Amino acid sequence: MKRWPLRWKLAFYAALLGIVATIAGAATTWAVMRHSEIAAFDRRLALDANELFRDIEHFEGGPEHNRVAFQEKFVPLALQGRLVEVRGPGGELLYRSPNVPESGLNVPGLSNFPTRTIDGRAVRIGTYTWNGLTAHVGADMSEINHNATNILRGMVAAIPTVLLVVAIGSRWVARQGLAPVEAIRQAAAGITVYNLDQRLPVPPSADEIAGLIEVVNATFDRLQRSFEQSIRFSADASHHLKTPISVLRAGIEEILTDPDTPEKQQTRAEGLLHQVHHLTSIAENLLLLARADAGRVDLQHDEFDLSELLEGVCDDLRALAEPRGLTVEADLPKQLRVVADRKAVALIIQNLVENAIKYNAPQGCICISACAPDGDAEVTVRNNGEPIPPERAPHIFERFYRARSDGRIPGHGLGLSIAFELARAHGGELELIRSDSEWTEFRLRLPCRPVSVALPAGAVSAG
Repeated sequence: MKRWPLRWKLAFYAALLGIVATIAGAATTWAVMRHSEIAAFDRRLALDANELFRDIEHFEGGPEHNRVAFQEKFVPLALQGRLVEVRGPGGELLYRSPNVPESGLNVPGLSNFPTRTIDGRAVRIGTYTWNGLTAHVGADMSEINHNATNILRGMVAAIPTVLLVVAIGSRWVARQGLAPVEAIRQAAAGITVYNLDQRLPVPPSADEIAGLIEVVNATFDRLQRSFEQSIRFSADASHHLKTPISVLRAGIEEILTDPDTPEKQQTRAEGLLHQVHHLTSIAENLLLLARADAGRVDLQHDEFDLSELLEGVCDDLRALAEPRGLTVEADLPKQLRVVADRKAVALIIQNLVENAIKYNAPQGCICISACAPDGDAEVTVRNNGEPIPPERAPHIFERFYRARSDGRIPGHGLGLSIAFELARAHGGELELIRSDSEWTEFRLRLPCRPVSVALPAGAVSAG
C-alpha cells in the first residue's frame, strides 16, 4: 500500500471508514429495533395481565372464590394461547393453563420478564400482582425473533450495496479533492531547466491549495536565481580562465623552444605544460557544461558516416591499448549515416573510450559495436574490469563524480557528464546498460535525423 497513489489511499481509507460506520450503524439500529420490539411485547403482556385481573375482579365473587373457581372463563380472550399461571397469597397454585409445564413459570431469583426456553421455544415471562394474587404470564417470542432475523438479513443483504456505493463515492471524492494537486503536479512537471521562468497558476480561492502553490512558486524563484547564478559563474569563470591559461601555455612553450633553456628547466617546463593542458581541458569542459545547462550548445547538424568515425576511433584505440596489453574488438556496419555534430559525437565516443581504457582489467578487452534499430543509431562501448558499485551507478553522469575512488586513476569526473549532455542535446541518450564481473557497458543512442530540443527564451538554437 505504500506504493499506491494518494487518491487510492484516500479512497481506501474513506471506504474503510464508511464500511465501519455502516456496520456499526446497522448493528446499533438492529439493537434499538429489537429492544423496542421487546419493550412493546412486554407492554402487551402487562396489558393482558391487567385484563385478567379485571375479569377476576368483575366476576361475581371472584376474589373470594377458591382454586376451583379459576377456570378457563377467567382467562380473557387476549390470553388464550398464552402461558398463564395464577398463585394465591401463600404461593398456592390457583390456576395453570394446559400449555404450562409441571415446573411452572415461577422461578425464584429471576427478575421480571426473564426469557426461558420451554419445550424448545423462547418464552418471555412477566410477573404481576394484584390483591394478593400473583399472575405469571408468558408468551412465545418466535415472532419477535423471526422479525429480528429478517431485519438482520435485510441489513446484511444491503451492506454490499452500501459498500459499493461508499467505495465508488470515496473514489470520486478523492479524485475531486486531489484534482487541484494533480494539476499542480502536471504543471510542475512541465517546468524544466529550459523554462525555469514559468510558474504555477494560482487559483482565486484562498484555500490551502492556493497557499501551497504560492510556496512552490517562491521555491521556483529561488531555484531559478540559484541556477542562473551557477550557470553564470561557471561560464564566466571558464571564459576568464582561458586567456591567462593561453598566456601561460604560450610562455611555457616558448621556454621549451628556447635553445638556451637548461635541460633541467625544460623537464620542469614539460611537466608544467602538461598541467596547463589539464587546466585548459577543465575550463573548456566547464564552459561546455555551462552552455548545456543554459541550452546554448551550438551543434552543427551535418550528415556523415558514423561507422567511418568509429573505425578511426578504433585505430587510435588500438595504438593506446597495445602498450597496456588490451584487446580491441569492433563490430561495425559497413555504413551508418547519421545527421549530427561530428565533433560532438567524436567527443562522446572519445570520453567513453578513455574510460574503457582507464578502468579496464589487465589483459582485458574493449568492444565497440554499432547498429541502427528502430531508425536510431546505437553505439555500445564495453570493457572488462572492476564493476561499478551498485550504489554509485545512479550517479555516474553527475559532475565531478567518480564511480571508483581509486585516486591513482587520472580524471576529474567530467567526461561522462559532458558525453551525457551532448547526447541529450542531440535528442538522444547515454546510459549504463550493465556493470558486473564480466562487462561494464555503455550505450549511446542517437537519432539518425536531427531532433528539435526545447530551448529557453534567448538561447541559441542547435543547428
